[in-house]
Amino acid sequence: MTNTQTRGESASDEQSGSGARRRKAALARAFSLAADEYDEANGPFFNPVGVRLAQLAGLRPGDRVLDVGCGRGAVLFAALAEVGPEGYVAGVDLAPGMVRATAAQAAGRGLRNVSVRVDDAESLGFPDGSFEAALSSFALIFTPDPQAALDSLHRVLIPGGRLGFTAFGADEPGWDRPMAALNAFLPPEAARRRQSRAAKFNPLGRSAEEAAELLHRARFTDLRTVEHPAATHYPDATAWWQSLRAGGWRGLLESIPAERLDEARAAALAELAPLARPDGSLVRRTAIRYTTALSG
Repeated sequence: MTNTQTRGESASDEQSGSGARRRKAALARAFSLAADEYDEANGPFFNPVGVRLAQLAGLRPGDRVLDVGCGRGAVLFAALAEVGPEGYVAGVDLAPGMVRATAAQAAGRGLRNVSVRVDDAESLGFPDGSFEAALSSFALIFTPDPQAALDSLHRVLIPGGRLGFTAFGADEPGWDRPMAALNAFLPPEAARRRQSRAAKFNPLGRSAEEAAELLHRARFTDLRTVEHPAATHYPDATAWWQSLRAGGWRGLLESIPAERLDEARAAALAELAPLARPDGSLVRRTAIRYTTALSG
């Protein structure tokens, strides 16, 4: 889960078995690499989003909740606050590094009604009807096969169970330019893979209308979508760069040849400079789309 998004295989290739496996492996590797720094660098953005999602989902004391793509626990810990000591929250993520870090964090807090494990949204390893609610913040939008993920989520929810997930809405103009500068330093094959994608995200992340179509196919009802603004504050350009290394763009940075990374950083910062305030700080404003539904 991040607002500095990764990109990968073409949409058609992602749907194939080999393309989907490569995509998932790349995501798992990138977010595992970023796990130790992720919360410090990106938590101020993701944690309030997790709190709002947990509230919009209407969680109740005693609920059993699944957090898909739990990352460093932005939704997981917010959900725990809603369900209380009689409830239970299970977090799953493709990235082993995220799972280890978040499990350690939960253990450090002495929490006993939470578990975190590696699992795949498209084939969840839980029995039917295991949860009253399932939440996912900026994770379902990356799944190679979103229909399979929604079908899997419907299966593990009780009848009438609640689903809630987030996606990115409109971004403030200009923030695409630093990322385009970094993309220019990718080796030809990596650049080809990124450019071949028709869109950044699967249909769950592209529009509310496309998401609604998939949700209806998976037998979800009572769909509701709202947007709320969110802002990311960076004290300076160095903090912005650190957020890339500690988030979903880590995979892109790892793909740039090491001998060219300093040059790529300079090019990105040059494109970032016009967005800075007079004191050198930066504020990125983004709309966040929250979708909730019921399992029919």
